[in-house]
Amino acid sequence: MNPIAVLEKRAEGIFTRKSATGIRRTPSRPKVLIATIDPEIRGALADLLDGAEIHAIWVNGVKDVKAVVAREQIAACLCGFWLQDGTYREVIRHLRRGHLEIPAIIVSAPSCPQQYRDYLAAMNLEALDFLCYPYQQCDLKKMLESAVTAQFGANRQMNREDGAELNERGAA
Repeated sequence: MNPIAVLEKRAEGIFTRKSATGIRRTPSRPKVLIATIDPEIRGALADLLDGAEIHAIWVNGVKDVKAVVAREQIAACLCGFWLQDGTYREVIRHLRRGHLEIPAIIVSAPSCPQQYRDYLAAMNLEALDFLCYPYQQCDLKKMLESAVTAQFGANRQMNREDGAELNERGAA
């Protein structure tokens, strides 16, 4: 038995971060970023996403969101109101300013007395949708399908534009 291989396997188990939903990372599943510090939102979404065909990436702050979207191909971002270092507004502004075309779905907390006001504010910031508590599997599924479709359409449109540009130059 190779001791280096055994140590590498142990280190991989220690340092590999697993999502709260237990979803394995596979290339065929879209990556969905979930940004919140609210333990109630995390618990409820983890339960709903348990059987979902996505790869969930859980983060706590705006800086984490920026780092993940810079290195990963994200299909959608589910975001609670409050993060460690900011709010959902900063996340949406970052996604829009960077022209990242990542749909944002705002998730209300179970103890949110002003859900409708927050819904209107999120829509004014061009969020894709707003998931109200109590969360329903069918609502989340529709929103994620819509987000993935929107992301696919945006990528397809960008590829068409790039292809047309290359054809005009005679490169394709």
